[in-house]
Amino acid sequence: MAAKKTKQKPVKTRKPVVKAKKAAPKKVAPKRAAAKKPAPKPTKKKGTPRNPPMHARVNHPELDDDDHEEVFEIFKVYDRDGSGSIDRSEFARLLEALGMAPGEEELNIALDVVDANHSGKISWDEFKTWWTNR
Repeated sequence: MAAKKTKQKPVKTRKPVVKAKKAAPKKVAPKRAAAKKPAPKPTKKKGTPRNPPMHARVNHPELDDDDHEEVFEIFKVYDRDGSGSIDRSEFARLLEALGMAPGEEELNIALDVVDANHSGKISWDEFKTWWTNR
């Protein structure tokens, strides 16, 4: 008997897979530190110094008395902007701390009573007078 010839399937050859070349990393110059501009010098705003001169250099003879010194410390606490006077909003905070919650009309009346020269702000002398007489 003769050997059967089997039909051979053609052998498929794979095409070689060509991998795409990775792009060479771009040469990037090292980042230079941006030229730093000198920081602007802080400007002093009038009326709102960080260390108010009024508080730093007060020479009131009555501050030798412990009672007035304590009153002056209270004044400094509520003079938040360091202007040397207590404005309307600072006075409202002071009254709230004392347990009063005045409305707008009551606040206007209280400010009018304490602010003897009607400047809209309470000076140290006005505050001292009001605090010792209340």
